Amino acid sequence: MSLARTLFIVLPMVVAALAVLILVADRIHRRPIVGAGLVMCAIGFVPVWVMIPVEPNVPPATLACFLVIIALLPGFSWRLTSGDLMVATAWGLVGLSVAAGSPLNYVLSDLVFGALPAYLAGRLLVERLGLRRVAEVLAIVWIAVSVLALLEAVTTINPFSYITVHNNLYEEWAPPLARGSFTRVEGAFGHPIALGVCLAAGIPLILATRWRPGYRIAAGALVLGATIPTFSRSAIACAVIAVILSLMQVHTNIPALWRMGFLTVLVGVGSVLLPYVLGVFDSAGREQEDSAGYRGDILVLVRQLNPLGLSSAYQKSGDSVAWGGYSSIDNHLLLTALRFGWIPVVLIMAGLLVYLARAFIQRSNPAQIALLSLIPAYGTVAFITQIGTVVWLIAGMAASAQVSVLLESRNNTTGGGVGVVAGHANPWNRIRSGDWSRRAFTGRPVRSAVHAADGTEAGSH
Repeated sequence: MSLARTLFIVLPMVVAALAVLILVADRIHRRPIVGAGLVMCAIGFVPVWVMIPVEPNVPPATLACFLVIIALLPGFSWRLTSGDLMVATAWGLVGLSVAAGSPLNYVLSDLVFGALPAYLAGRLLVERLGLRRVAEVLAIVWIAVSVLALLEAVTTINPFSYITVHNNLYEEWAPPLARGSFTRVEGAFGHPIALGVCLAAGIPLILATRWRPGYRIAAGALVLGATIPTFSRSAIACAVIAVILSLMQVHTNIPALWRMGFLTVLVGVGSVLLPYVLGVFDSAGREQEDSAGYRGDILVLVRQLNPLGLSSAYQKSGDSVAWGGYSSIDNHLLLTALRFGWIPVVLIMAGLLVYLARAFIQRSNPAQIALLSLIPAYGTVAFITQIGTVVWLIAGMAASAQVSVLLESRNNTTGGGVGVVAGHANPWNRIRSGDWSRRAFTGRPVRSAVHAADGTEAGSH
């Protein structure tokens, strides 16, 4: 086919795609909640093997995050926290690691098309909408994902596996996995661990929505229950920790009686299900033992880490990569250190320690609790499929909510709980006179942010 004919066919398709993207970005700019829904749905309902055909592969969730950034970044307050600076420093070191031998494709896949867009999307959405409104969108999607997961557990049919795409990702992630004689649920996430960990991360946010306590408890219990048929020890542990840490925090606004009731039911149901779950793990026999032993064996690679840059354990043969003879690294902190050096990892771990300290003094927001809940996963699983997007999205949400807390304190305002100030009710947004970004984007003046009803989040909710 000639070049002219190719351009005649391809160019209109590219123009049409760009037009659609511009329209979607404009819609997100006008109604940021559309952006929140787009990101959450892309995470929860688009199979991991459905990728935008560019190199490196770009998941639809990443594209959704980029659209949110394009739409909302012009109005960003640029009010930063120490956490933002710590993350930015870690990312800067990741970029510099290329000069120390790290492959550029790792930086592109892990940072440019991974952590960065998800973090910024979470940051921008919470600034404009407030943490609780974004949490409500996540809650609705996570409830639907959990229902589908439980149906998959009962029927052993994963409807997402019927979305066939002829690529290597489909061959890798679409086939079901089993533990012993039981088929594990995975939904659109391509792996049971990914589904379970992502569901667990959503529990603190679900329990912090503006819904009635009973609804929040029921939704949290549903999501917790959906992690069980993943038969992932890390995911189940993360989910239980998420529930306990969330109910310990005052800002959830759940009456003490409801909290005690939830914990009592959790202990009762857990005592009934525990023998069954342990039986499944026992039936896996050698597979389970090998998995646990392998996670311990790979720690020997710590000795081959560099402060910055690629580890000396890196081995490449054709398209295959190994680390000191290990073909896969089920430890995201270790894998990141192997790729980029241990200094960026230490910075991120320091941020988690700060969040942990805040949790002990009841000063953490729900997104920070979500990140803490995943501590068992950071060192036992890699950020496969959607895990990385979810973790960094929530990290951005946590940072934005923390900005709200600081502004509440500085301006003697109240936002209805720790880190829940809505975007247009945010004192910093009131400081910004008018909405110059929207005028620049649409050419039309808009209502003052102070009077924008859809952005107001009263403390009584």
